Amino acid sequence: MGFFTSVRGGLLGLFFAGLAGELVAQPTPLPCQLLPLSAAERVQAAGLVVEAEVLDARGEWDAAHQHIFTRQRLRVFRVLKGMLADTAALPLLVEGGQVGIARQELTNTLRPLPAGQQGIFFLVPAPWAGVGPAYAAYASSQGAITYDLALGTAAEPARAYASWAEAAQQTVALSGQAPQVLRVNNRLLAAQQVAASRAAQRTQAPIITGFSPAQTTAGTGAVLTLRGSGFGSSRGSGGVLFANADDGGATTTRALDRDYLSWNDTQIQVRVPSLATDGHPAGTGLVRVTTGDGSTAATAAALVIRYALTNIDNTASTLVDRPNHVATNGAGGLTYRFGPNFRANTAAGAAWQRALTQWRCATGVNWELGADATANAIASDNTNVIAFDDGSLPARVLARTTSYYQGCYTPQGEVVFYVSEIDQQFTTSLPFQYGPGLAGAGQYDFESVAVHELGHAQQLAHLIRPGAIMHYGVAAGANLRTLDQTSDVAGGRLVLRTRSYRNRGCGGPAMLPAPLTGLTAASSGASVTFSTRNECFLTGFVLERSQGTDTTAAGAGWTAVASAAAGQASGQYSLTDANPLAGLHYYRLGLRRPDGTTDYAAPLPLLAEALAGPQVFPNPVSGEQLQLVYPAAAAGDLVLRVYDELGRYHLGQRTTVQAGLNILTFNVALLRPGFYILRLTTDQGSRSVRIVKL
Repeated sequence: MGFFTSVRGGLLGLFFAGLAGELVAQPTPLPCQLLPLSAAERVQAAGLVVEAEVLDARGEWDAAHQHIFTRQRLRVFRVLKGMLADTAALPLLVEGGQVGIARQELTNTLRPLPAGQQGIFFLVPAPWAGVGPAYAAYASSQGAITYDLALGTAAEPARAYASWAEAAQQTVALSGQAPQVLRVNNRLLAAQQVAASRAAQRTQAPIITGFSPAQTTAGTGAVLTLRGSGFGSSRGSGGVLFANADDGGATTTRALDRDYLSWNDTQIQVRVPSLATDGHPAGTGLVRVTTGDGSTAATAAALVIRYALTNIDNTASTLVDRPNHVATNGAGGLTYRFGPNFRANTAAGAAWQRALTQWRCATGVNWELGADATANAIASDNTNVIAFDDGSLPARVLARTTSYYQGCYTPQGEVVFYVSEIDQQFTTSLPFQYGPGLAGAGQYDFESVAVHELGHAQQLAHLIRPGAIMHYGVAAGANLRTLDQTSDVAGGRLVLRTRSYRNRGCGGPAMLPAPLTGLTAASSGASVTFSTRNECFLTGFVLERSQGTDTTAAGAGWTAVASAAAGQASGQYSLTDANPLAGLHYYRLGLRRPDGTTDYAAPLPLLAEALAGPQVFPNPVSGEQLQLVYPAAAAGDLVLRVYDELGRYHLGQRTTVQAGLNILTFNVALLRPGFYILRLTTDQGSRSVRIVKL
């Protein structure tokens, strides 16, 4: 999501007239780039308002195969506005979601809701071309009030409600229509009865005596330990609730089932999520425990979340991954392009470029601005577009970032996701100060918004941390352009170092640390050449050699063999291992930073001697795995097939190779002892290697 638009202290100064001229009080801070939407205006704009439950979710592409939507069926209990024939499955279409292993996430947009989620939905006919008939939530994320059946509360981006009844009564009063009951909401009635029964049976409230650590991060796998008494011998229907970073802690977000590591009467261990209920991240604030009988307790002090990394999930909550960036532009990174309507605003373009430069020079993310796009389209089209609204933003949404993810399967059969494209879109209806001067009263600083949105592009989630770029809220007249070193920068660099500068096994070449634009290895001679552009956040380079071929092992034994200072006017460099070892070794190029740290590009395989063709080792092979050293003239697919001496096929595998040396692992456990021919086929032809299985 993008910034919250803060309305605290009267800074925004917006009030909305309700029906019959009744004034509606200022709402609480809103998530991301949202302008406040009054309850009265929402009821008036929606043609159909229903109290319903989500039955399921199914991702689908539009007809042009450019946008993913999630189609959700709603079981309607009551119609609060409009007319509806009794239906067991009212179709709701939500932007974003997953089809196969392709996924799209949009900030400031209603997320696909989990099956079983109940609430009030303010609906209009779905406005998108190329999709089947369905409804959409008016104003997207502001078009749904969700119920928490366990706590008996309700919430939306603008407001929190003390009860489901309060939210429903407000809506009925504004619609002026008697509710049309289609079916009894048995789950809601049962939840009310359970809550009443629990209240009568409670004997001892839980107590939290302490927790550790006091400061941590979200979405990184960090574990929070809560100590106390009365938690119960097992979790049951209980849970751990964190402050919701998307609304500044106005509501809570509950850790998902998979995040609980242990639960007993005196101690709970749970991962701190950046993807909790309804997709919200944990933020700084009190932590609450709800036990199986409905009793609650809260920590005496706030848990501090320094930064939160984006995690993505499928709609069934059965898969979570921390996506990485890959190089998509041939220069080690990603190229953004201004749409025609954005290029026309020179001041906005300059502010956005200042924001990009700050991220690039603070974290090393390899981003650049390229030639303009030919259209303002926000779509899956392999073009990273920056544009102003062309009519596709939902009502009251001021800006949003769309991250397009593609999944792939590693050789171990695991699914990983990488960022294949990023688009950003900004409204034209907000009083922006485009700079370089600072925003004044009643203005929003465009550069502050751009820096924040690029933080989401870097794959960072919201925080409750005033002064940090990824803090959930900004007020009119505020200027927040500088990255926080311990939060924004630390989180951004962790994304890059642990995900993006590494090859995760599929998905394309790893991103190069900026300011690198190219890195190649010699076919022989143990040397690398590399290039840079617009050097910043850089003092020099170091070339290191591995002790063996397993670069992931703790004892990989990296040894520095050459170095160079930064600052070459040409931006062209070369480093050579003066005393290379015989055989195959990996080399990695490190970029030395002014803070004393080093960022490493993905390792490259190099041979001191020339390699005539593919080689396998060990050969003969006595175990289940053999490795293939394959020099590829160009990137592409490689098909491996194993035949015996009589020409009978035994097994095969298709894989992707990059230009240069590739080290591939091939499972030969199914082969009986004997002589075999390993045939290697690409678009350029075929060749064979003789192997022996002992």
